[in-house]
Amino acid sequence: MIYKNTNAIIGKNYPVVIVGSGPAGISLALKLEEKKIKTLILEAGSDDYSEKSQEFYKSKIFGDEITDLRSSRLRQFGGTSGLWGGWSKPMENYNLSEWGIQHHELDNYSDQTSKILDINNTFKKSNINKYFNQIEFQYSKVRFNEKFRDHISKSNYIDLLMNAQVLKFSGEESVTKKVEFLFHGQRFKISSAFFVLASGGIENSRILLYTKQQNNLLKNNSSIGMYWMTHPWFLGGYGVLKKKKLSEYLGINFIDRDGPLHIASSEILKKEKKIMSGSIYMDAKENKNIVKEIVKDLLCVAPNFGKKVTRSIFKKDLKCGNIFMHLEEAPNKNNRITLDDKIKDGNGIPISNLYYKKSIDTLISAKTILKEFANICRNLDIGRVALQKSIDDLNNYDSLGVYHHIGGTRIGVDLKNSVVDYNLKVHNNKNLYVSGSSVFPTSGYTNPTFTIVQLSLRLGDHISKIL
Repeated sequence: MIYKNTNAIIGKNYPVVIVGSGPAGISLALKLEEKKIKTLILEAGSDDYSEKSQEFYKSKIFGDEITDLRSSRLRQFGGTSGLWGGWSKPMENYNLSEWGIQHHELDNYSDQTSKILDINNTFKKSNINKYFNQIEFQYSKVRFNEKFRDHISKSNYIDLLMNAQVLKFSGEESVTKKVEFLFHGQRFKISSAFFVLASGGIENSRILLYTKQQNNLLKNNSSIGMYWMTHPWFLGGYGVLKKKKLSEYLGINFIDRDGPLHIASSEILKKEKKIMSGSIYMDAKENKNIVKEIVKDLLCVAPNFGKKVTRSIFKKDLKCGNIFMHLEEAPNKNNRITLDDKIKDGNGIPISNLYYKKSIDTLISAKTILKEFANICRNLDIGRVALQKSIDDLNNYDSLGVYHHIGGTRIGVDLKNSVVDYNLKVHNNKNLYVSGSSVFPTSGYTNPTFTIVQLSLRLGDHISKIL
């Protein structure tokens, strides 16, 4: 059921209380519903977008500029799925191994994740050489509030309360007893056997930090908010690619579909060159605004290939345009979330301070990936690649936006650099869990939503076994 007042939930027995109604929270509730376990979801926002509600994401940024959190997150039913691009793909197995999680532990949930996201559970990979693979994304159009509103409103096992701003958790020693929230200015507390924080890549850390500030429940968790990261997303250069020739080279393994052409670095490239993983993509259609400039440059520096390019234009075989990149970012404990000492939001809770600096490792990785890809294009005579000068010189990259919020409550075994264990349970706590991209110890290059849903479904099975 979906509620807009507290009368119906106060006094009810909920074995599990979930904070947040985004992909992580709803996916978990759906899994627990399968097991006939009743849950309560507390959502800070309302059913629709509200500028007033978005103001609660106001924060202070120190270091390099990132996208305003009021624009990159949605504080409403369905969470940030209301504005995501829909790119979906599982995390690479070699990235997961760095987490201490075997890939089959998440692969078991790929079918259900794909069903939730309304996509096909097929993610082809074609080997180009030892350094690169052509890869496939699926594109989801799911908005969680739209898809699951009717389901939740009729559910006998999922209750959802709107406009319930969670403030903190409380308890004794290592046991979480209650969650405290504000509803239209009035404070309420709900007891439960299990609590799951699924409020996003900033709010998860913020709520835990405020809990730690207000009581002793998390006093030994010194890593909350640390190792925050994102997926650097930027224009790496431009180039030309003869799609037909690449198709002939890959044969039946060529992934021919609408949308951008995706190429990803391999585990071998990452290990041999000691870089972070990454992916590059080019639009499948020519960018006519820059074709003439690219051809002119090519005719100057590579006359023979420039002539081939000119002929290809008339044959409609040329893919010519910008080369965009998504990169894994190196974990850095100095990139972190803290609570502001003075400024508070409308509910009297300190706003977030986000400390973030770009890494030279990102530039080195981008340059290495682009140069190696350029070598392939030249050696196979399928295209040419030019790097952005600022990247070639290792000076800087111009961010196209920071929308993936990762880390802050990382998976691990050591309290010095992690917050939750492999089952997403907060260290030194028996019944408080965290779900979402904030638990990722590394980012990989893949968009996070598919993995977020997999982890939440896995967590649902874990909790149901204990119950």
